[in-house]
Amino acid sequence: MIPAFRIAIIPGDGIGKEVMPEGLRVIQAAAERFGFELECHTIDWASCDYYQQHGQMMPDDWKAQLKGMDAIFFGAVGWPATVPDHVSLWGSLLKFRREFDQYINLRPVRLFEGVPCPLANRKPGDIDYYVVRENTEGEYTSLGGIMAQSAC
Repeated sequence: MIPAFRIAIIPGDGIGKEVMPEGLRVIQAAAERFGFELECHTIDWASCDYYQQHGQMMPDDWKAQLKGMDAIFFGAVGWPATVPDHVSLWGSLLKFRREFDQYINLRPVRLFEGVPCPLANRKPGDIDYYVVRENTEGEYTSLGGIMAQSAC
């Protein structure tokens, strides 16, 4: 039996909508190469378009809609010309990070064969490290706020 994975596809806004088709081509190629199937479910919420139509970034039952998925393929969120950044950030991205305990963002850095490197005389295997970005400070904490100087 060929393994199958249910993936929620959430393009979001801006660059997310632009890069999602190519990202899907990559995961489809991986599925073919490694012998698994994908059941993709495109979701139109977690976007500023959705916010303009419904007054919120995601439906109230957003987490229940994602419950049966094996993975979430998320593009990007935010379009400040239509929805203020704090609305899109707090209304979707931060909810994902909190509810799914995404407290860290790991970004591997490696060199690959056939991909030019700006570092002189370096080849695959010479560089292999991770950039670790934590997601627990600043706006991610739900603590604090902004106070006008006139209030002091």
